[in-house]
Amino acid sequence: MSGGGPDVCVVGQVARDLVLVVGEVPGPGGSAEVRRRREMLGGKGANQAVGLAQLGMRPALAGVVGDDDAGRDALGQATRDGVDVSAGVRREGARTGLIVDVVDGDGGWRYLEDLPSRVLLTEADVAAAGPAGWPALSFEGVGARAGL
Repeated sequence: MSGGGPDVCVVGQVARDLVLVVGEVPGPGGSAEVRRRREMLGGKGANQAVGLAQLGMRPALAGVVGDDDAGRDALGQATRDGVDVSAGVRREGARTGLIVDVVDGDGGWRYLEDLPSRVLLTEADVAAAGPAGWPALSFEGVGARAGL
């Protein structure tokens, strides 16, 4: 694509990831010491967009976050990672999705997802994703509610 606009627009989920590494996942009523903790930008759409930026493309990201600090931080991190977030939506009154990934000492993982319905993409979000000249859309994570 010529000019300074995006090469591609990724349409997908944006969330905050919390990765907790433990020796062993405890059973009911148990507890475990966290060996390592990482908080980062997450969601499949955001991850794809950052990956494209790391490959030298100029991606845009169309996704939905809440109007909370986590949403502000997620869009800010995406921007710092080289992603155009001008097509992103900050949904008033919504909280940004959170994905907790618990990894045990053997590398086994469990996902816990808090993805409020208000931060799932809608048909209107997709329609408003960007200028008509943007060349491609990756419809990752767009739910049936969006009619796609």
